[in-house]
Amino acid sequence: MPCHESKIIIVGAGVFGLTTALWLARDGYKDITVFDRCAFDSNYYNPAIGCDGASSDVNKIFRMAYGDKKDYQSLAIEARDMWLDWDKTIQESCLSQLPPGLTPEDKLLHVSGCYFIGEGRELRGEHRTSLETMAKLAPDFRNMQFVKNDADDEERLRRIDPMWVEKYHVIDKINHGDTHGFLDINAGITIADKVSEKVAGVKFVLGDPQGKFETFIMEHSGREKKAAGIKTADGKRHFGELVIVAAGGWTASIIPEAHKTVEATAGTVMFIDIPRHRQDLWQKFHPDNYPVWSYQATEGENHYSGGGYPISKEGRLKFSFRGRKACQKIPTSPYNANWRVSVPRTKYTSDAIHTVPRYGLLKMKKVVAQAFPELVEFGFTDSRLCWYPDSIDEDFVIDYVPGYGKSLFICSGGCGHAFKFLPILGRHVKNQLEGIPDQFTPVWKWRAAKEGDDNNGLSDGEFGPREMSRVPMANALDFSLRETPNAAPP
Repeated sequence: MPCHESKIIIVGAGVFGLTTALWLARDGYKDITVFDRCAFDSNYYNPAIGCDGASSDVNKIFRMAYGDKKDYQSLAIEARDMWLDWDKTIQESCLSQLPPGLTPEDKLLHVSGCYFIGEGRELRGEHRTSLETMAKLAPDFRNMQFVKNDADDEERLRRIDPMWVEKYHVIDKINHGDTHGFLDINAGITIADKVSEKVAGVKFVLGDPQGKFETFIMEHSGREKKAAGIKTADGKRHFGELVIVAAGGWTASIIPEAHKTVEATAGTVMFIDIPRHRQDLWQKFHPDNYPVWSYQATEGENHYSGGGYPISKEGRLKFSFRGRKACQKIPTSPYNANWRVSVPRTKYTSDAIHTVPRYGLLKMKKVVAQAFPELVEFGFTDSRLCWYPDSIDEDFVIDYVPGYGKSLFICSGGCGHAFKFLPILGRHVKNQLEGIPDQFTPVWKWRAAKEGDDNNGLSDGEFGPREMSRVPMANALDFSLRETPNAAPP
């Protein structure tokens, strides 16, 4: 177990690495160094200029609705207060007191509202369960959730502010109005690329090659092995008593045993850049007038979810798709020729890619064109593969890696829903590091895919249908929001 004098190395400066460093430093740990191959000290987590981790994004959904997962719901509610406190501090600061990339006018959390919708007019499934769980555990927050197609709830909204009624109807055209769901007016979006403040008392080594992990420094004593530090791509060796790997989609390619625990899978993200002269659209999609929304469609194998986000300060609209998630299995692991590991492929990797799977794009364009015909003239102007580390059950994996004598710790498995917890997650990471049991200890423990189980698709392997070499990719014509000839998905 680490002590306050321990030399701690954290690999990865995304949400898991930052929150861990934050809470360790707050508690008095004195020797923490965070390594990352991205030069966040100069690109400020901006995905447009070289950042390709899941934590580097235009914006992220902030929700407290979690089905029957009451502990995640409570954690999100606690995190919300902390985000708002951070915003208050920013707004009360002078520009000179803020880190580069932030101004007193910036918000990290926009309470724009979050709309959860699905096919059919009957409220059901996770949407119904989310409302029931919130009513039991946080009734004041349940009172700020408004059921779609409910006249009484619409009137309640009107009494709060007529602006919310506009948001209540802003996505009525999806699926020709045949939808159910609810609007949560306490939820919204976090501005991911603004959350770049360094943690006091923590050293950062950023950029390639000096911050890029190359391999572990291993010590062996009989059958025991110990991670004694890391070697970076510039050839330097960095020693420590504890190595924490929080490398997002790259985690399984760094920790060899993790290939059956987490897998890098790609969500499809599309952008529409609205010209500055179209101030009517800038206003329509501003967070004050437009909620983030999530749409779930179909069931079973063809189930997917897509969503839209308010416009950024730069005029960029973001739309996302998660369903048939792509992966890229490399033929060998650097540690064992029998292991197959999914490794992210992005605009900035050596095998750069500048498109997305056609299947997800076609689903998205149909929904966007239905909901917002005024956007058809622009079409999608950019795309991104957003690589998340998926766990076998969508719970995080935060535990010591077996077989390393408590010298190697994994902090991963974000599954696309971790960013909202940045202010608070590290408190529970610290508990797991220090062996202090809490409600998340049994949920986040080390676990591996079992033969014959679904495993959230992790067991598909390199010959599975999601492997990118077998996934048809979109071409330039597909980026148009107008009907594409022969647009049936594969």
